[in-house]
Amino acid sequence: MRVTEGVPGQEVEVWIQDKGGTKPQLRGTVVIEDLRDVLTCISSRSGANGPQSPVTQYILKQAASHLAERLLDDAGPIRDGRESVPRTLSGSLGHQPFIESVLNMSQHQMLRRWPLANDWYQDVIHYVMRPSRFDTQTHIAFENLQAWSAGSMGDFLKRFAENAFDMHDDPKIVRMAEALQSLWPDYPPVRDAMIAYRQQVRDIWVPLYERALHHYGLTLRPGVELFDMAWAFNAVQSRETFERLADPAMPFHTAADGTRWTMTAWTGLMILAGSVVDEQGRILSLDELIARRPAQ
Repeated sequence: MRVTEGVPGQEVEVWIQDKGGTKPQLRGTVVIEDLRDVLTCISSRSGANGPQSPVTQYILKQAASHLAERLLDDAGPIRDGRESVPRTLSGSLGHQPFIESVLNMSQHQMLRRWPLANDWYQDVIHYVMRPSRFDTQTHIAFENLQAWSAGSMGDFLKRFAENAFDMHDDPKIVRMAEALQSLWPDYPPVRDAMIAYRQQVRDIWVPLYERALHHYGLTLRPGVELFDMAWAFNAVQSRETFERLADPAMPFHTAADGTRWTMTAWTGLMILAGSVVDEQGRILSLDELIARRPAQ
C-alpha cells in the first residue's frame, strides 16, 4: 500500500518515478523513523515531501550509504602487492600538483624525496598520526609530576587531566588524525600509527601512572593491569578532547561540595576507585581518594 507519511517503526513501500519515466516504480521498502526533529532544514514539515515521507527517508538513507562508500570505502583493496591510495588523498595531495601549485616548489624537490606518489601519501599519514605529537604533553606531565602531586589526589587528577587538553599541535591536525583513524582504521599507515601509539602508552604513560600510585601509597587490585587503567584514562581523555572541539562549553561534573571537575578527571577518579587499594588492601571511596595525601 502506498503511503505519503509513515508511522515510526512501520515498514512501507517506496514508490518513485524514475528520471524520464511516466509511472512510479517500486524501489523497495524503508522502516520509518521519527525524523521530524532531525530534519530541521527540509522545506516541507509534513505530507509527501516531509520528514515522515517514505521517499524522503529513502533519499536520505541512500545519501548516507553513498557518502559512506565515498569515504569509508575510499581505501581500496591491495593490487599488485600494494595497498591502493584513498581517492581523497590523491585528490587533495596530488604528487605533482601539491608541490608545484600549493607550495610553488620545483617538482624535483618532491621526486628526490618521494619518487612514488603512493609513498608520498603514506608518509603524510605517518606524519599526521605520529605518536610523537604527544611528546610535549608527556614531558610536561613528567616534569610537573612532583609539583602536581604535592597535595591531594583530587587536585593531582584535576591538574593531570587538564594537561591532556593542552594541544601543542595544530588543532586541525589533531582533528585530521582522528578522522583518519575513524575512516580508514585498516589502512596500513593508520593501523601502524595506532599500534605505535598503543606501545607508547605502555612504554611512557604506564611508568608515569606507576610513579603516581606509589606516591599516594596505592597498589593495583588483583587482576588489574596498569596498561588497562592507562588505556581507559586515555580513551576517556580522547573522547572529551573531541567533544570540547565540538562544544567548548561542554558540561563539567559538579561534586557534592560544589567543586567542578572535567569529565575526564571525574571519570578518571572512578576508574581509579575500581582499580586500586590502599596499603591495607582496602578499597577506597571516591571521597577518600579525593582527599588522600601523599604517602610519608
